[in-house]
Amino acid sequence: MKVVLIGSNGQLGTDLVRTVPEKVTLFPLTRRDIDVTDRKKVEEVLGEIKPDLVINTSAYVKVDLAEEEVEEAFRVNASGVGNLVSACLKTGASLVHISTDYVFDGGKLGGKEPYYEDDVPNPINIYGVSKLAGEYIVRNYLEKYYIVRSSSLYGIAGASGKGGNFPYTILRKAKAGEKLRVVDDIYMVPTHTYDLAQGIWKLILEGYPYGIYHITHTGYCSWYEFAKKILELAGIKVDIEPVKHTEFPTKARRPLWSVLGTKKGVKLCPWEEGLERFIRMVKEGGYI
Repeated sequence: MKVVLIGSNGQLGTDLVRTVPEKVTLFPLTRRDIDVTDRKKVEEVLGEIKPDLVINTSAYVKVDLAEEEVEEAFRVNASGVGNLVSACLKTGASLVHISTDYVFDGGKLGGKEPYYEDDVPNPINIYGVSKLAGEYIVRNYLEKYYIVRSSSLYGIAGASGKGGNFPYTILRKAKAGEKLRVVDDIYMVPTHTYDLAQGIWKLILEGYPYGIYHITHTGYCSWYEFAKKILELAGIKVDIEPVKHTEFPTKARRPLWSVLGTKKGVKLCPWEEGLERFIRMVKEGGYI
């Protein structure tokens, strides 16, 4: 199978490269190789390679800045996706498009029930709206597609668009001896991109039917609980205080409950195990 990976040097892209199965011939492309907002270039590159499948991990992910840079968010997360869809239609390739838990509004908070693939999206910030627009473009124009929603990603490579990731931020501040104040009333599923990458490859190679899939670790936690577990596994003792989200006003509204669950897809291990694997990798790499 010939697979083009867009965003190969990003947080998820890096782990998709690291975990690529032997039966896959991978063409890892960075933004220098292909800018999804340039339709001519997208169609030219994919037309030359003629892949069986394209994995799109590129995205505008600056959630707060998107409230001001609306056009840029849609240029990447919607128009850029449209360019990929156009190229896939011309080459006959199928598409794996990565989406987000932020397509939901958090309204399931009261019942503590995860959002499943058949729940109706209702994003409450520009980033979420732009990502949902990309989903609709994929669904409305392609027959051969996987939309993979995941959440709260972290990996060894860090997220270039966000300047790292949450575990790295917590570890950096803890090492500096800073007192940590972390939100305890927003719940999600932290997902290690190394495990997510393997889940995506499984989805592709084991012949799951096309459609929308949620792939995250199992279980859920607040950001405060996530931070506590990071420090515990890293063996770092520092003061950490739980606070309400209202103490950290942001330009973009966040869903207070964006826990994803799956009724039909690939299930990963509990989030604690994924985090333990990440901390072990970080230690082995000399990051802490």
